[in-house]
Amino acid sequence: MILNRSYISKNKDIFYSVAIGNFDGIHLGHRFILNELKSCKRTDKDKIAVITFNPHPIKILKPSLWKKNLIKFRTKFRLLENLGVDTLFQIPFTFDFSNINARFFIEDILIKNIQIKNILVGEDFRFGKNREGDIRLLKEYAEKNKFNLKYYKKKGTNENYYSSSIIRNLVKSGDLEQANSCLGYYWEVEAKVVKGRSKGRELGYPTANLNYSYQIAPANGIYAGLIKIENENIWRQAAISTGTRPHYKGKKKILEVHLLFFAGNLYQKRLRVAFIKKIRDEAKFQSEKAMVQQMDRDCKSVQIILKNRHIKNDNQGI
Repeated sequence: MILNRSYISKNKDIFYSVAIGNFDGIHLGHRFILNELKSCKRTDKDKIAVITFNPHPIKILKPSLWKKNLIKFRTKFRLLENLGVDTLFQIPFTFDFSNINARFFIEDILIKNIQIKNILVGEDFRFGKNREGDIRLLKEYAEKNKFNLKYYKKKGTNENYYSSSIIRNLVKSGDLEQANSCLGYYWEVEAKVVKGRSKGRELGYPTANLNYSYQIAPANGIYAGLIKIENENIWRQAAISTGTRPHYKGKKKILEVHLLFFAGNLYQKRLRVAFIKKIRDEAKFQSEKAMVQQMDRDCKSVQIILKNRHIKNDNQGI
């Protein structure tokens, strides 16, 4: 997949079928959109593209409302590439860009520079200065044969549609099973291992401490998960702890993982951490002995939960 950090197509012989949005999480709703776009490909000159913005417009226009992403950019890129997207247009979003009117966005950016052939958006899609552009304006251009327009209602079940905001709340509440069901894959964190206090090693449960600050954090607690170490092709069972470590009166929220049946050095390694299911809340114990006994039980729970759980296609689907 090509990453284009602008809105100018580098190949004037290519015509794009595009979707526009943040695509945070690449959930099942996003996958429906991408599958619809694939059906638009007729020749080798027809390509699939996603148009997104960096940073997220809310971070510029209403920073107090900004919420961290569900997944890191490198995770988003990998998912989109594996789902068949040919080009990701990542348009720099600034205050000046936010003042572009809707017709200019269609005529100069979509038609002239990106050369769209088909566009697929949600029925509530808004764009341009003050969100003045909508489906009606896109229809006006489509009726002039400038491009083909498709739009859709939000997908979901049981009156809940697939939404990055809904999934974000599920992750933050610790309901990873429901979040994963909406994503269509196991929600994951990706980060490098940093130096910790080595307290887990002293207790017989060495942990890798991860520094991740660009994603949302799940609810404090202990989780069963699967870990992939950089340059490896296997996923390893792990007990994941996220929280402040109340037994040690911690204040800063940290993420640490204990890999089962593993004895290597993980310092400075990049890990992908897939969350499967929450086991329990974090707790303060009467003694370190009591804490170690609980850790024994946690690791047994991890093995039971993960007995028939496997990562498919590098976490492309459950």
